[in-house]
Amino acid sequence: MLTMANTFHLEIITPTDVYHEGQVSYLRAPGADGLLGVMAGHTKAMVALLTGEIKVIVDSKEKFYATSGGFAQIDGDTVKLLVETAELSDSIDLIRAQEALDKAHADLEKHKLQIEEKEKLLRAQERAVNRLQIARKRS
Repeated sequence: MLTMANTFHLEIITPTDVYHEGQVSYLRAPGADGLLGVMAGHTKAMVALLTGEIKVIVDSKEKFYATSGGFAQIDGDTVKLLVETAELSDSIDLIRAQEALDKAHADLEKHKLQIEEKEKLLRAQERAVNRLQIARKRS
């Protein structure tokens, strides 16, 4: 069993929710420069996050969140993820996620989209794929 010295406090904060994970032993998040791994005693840092998977280990159990990016604030024994969205794998609606992916694919196939529209649709497609992958990791 891990002692408190081997853990740190984690909060995942979105504009609409706060997930209080409490004391965790490990965090992995999609950093802008690659995967960001955090354990107790990590150096203070502010890291940009991208769309992808957040993995948290609490009491030797893995939890997965889908995120669409934001920032990680690492400060001593506290880590805060300030993200646009965070969805726990168990709460992702697979049907809705698949519909979002299908819509993004169909919209991309449409003729002559403006570059900005195409980039927006590619981001929507990326988020939908990520949500489906995370949802398949249900506990």
